[in-house]
Amino acid sequence: MNPKKELLIKSAARLYSLGLDLEGARERLKELVARGVPYSSPEMLKAYEDFTQLDAQWKELERQHLELRDEILREDGARRK
Repeated sequence: MNPKKELLIKSAARLYSLGLDLEGARERLKELVARGVPYSSPEMLKAYEDFTQLDAQWKELERQHLELRDEILREDGARRK
């Protein structure tokens, strides 16, 4: 298989896994808010920091994944001409 396509598949799997972690972090924040934990508490600040770090990682990996996908599509299109 094309090494770029293998990398695309691996990045898709990582996006999925990271997405699950991100949703878990989002749920943790919702849970803290529902329990009435103050926004300035160490527990809330840590949960928010964890969420924002995961969110930034996911967005960067998604950007890289989409760029690679577009590159592969362009290369495949050029070969077919």
